Amino acid sequence: MRLFSHIPFLDKLKNFVAMEVEVKLRLKNSTAHQQVSNLLSPFHKKTLFQENIFFDDKHSKLSSNLAVLRLRFYNLNSHCVLSLKAKPSISNGISRIQELEEPLPVATATECVSKPSLLSKIDSKIMALVKNEYGVGENSEFVCLGRFKNVRGVYEWKGLKLELDETIYGFGTCYEIECESLDPERDKKLIEGFLEENGIEYEYSQVSKFAVFRSGKLPD
Repeated sequence: MRLFSHIPFLDKLKNFVAMEVEVKLRLKNSTAHQQVSNLLSPFHKKTLFQENIFFDDKHSKLSSNLAVLRLRFYNLNSHCVLSLKAKPSISNGISRIQELEEPLPVATATECVSKPSLLSKIDSKIMALVKNEYGVGENSEFVCLGRFKNVRGVYEWKGLKLELDETIYGFGTCYEIECESLDPERDKKLIEGFLEENGIEYEYSQVSKFAVFRSGKLPD
C-alpha cells in the first residue's frame, strides 16, 4: 500500500467534484419492484451486486459536515470504488449531491475495511480532499459506520439509464428506481407516467439510502 503523497494544487481539486443529479422514486413494496422488473426486462443491460461500507473519523468530522465516505464493492469483489459525497439535497423526487469517485484496488480496499486507520495512508485524491477540506489529519483514526447491500438492475429505456434497486439493510429492504439526469423534471415526468400507466405504487424518495441506513429504520 502506498503512503499518501502530495497532490499539486490540492486546493483546486474540489473544483472537479461533480454534481450528481438523479430522479429518485421509492417503490412501495416488493410487488411493485417485481412489476417494474418484469416490464423493463426487454431493456435489461446488467445486474450489479453492490456492498456499500461507510467510514468517518472518530470525531465524526465528515458526518457533521454532511459528507459521506464510502467503499463500494461490486459483484463479489470484482472491483471497488472509493467515493466522497457531500452537500446533499433532495426535494420532490430529485436528488442533488456533490460526488467524487475513484477506483481502489480490491486488496487495498479490503485492508481498509479490516483496519480503517489505513484509509488515511492510501495514495488517493479523495483522501487528500478529505484531509484538506474536513481537517482530518494524516494520523486520524477512522471508524467503520457499517454496511448494507444493494442489488441493482440497469436498463436502457427511452434514452434513459434506469437503475432499479433492491436495498437490503439489517432492519429491512427498500425498493427504488433512480435515473441520473441532465433534465430531471422532464425525466421524472416520463418515469412517473410509465409507473402510473402500469398501476405501480410509488412516492418521491425523501432521503438518501445512507440516511435510511443511519436512521436504523425503513421510511414510513
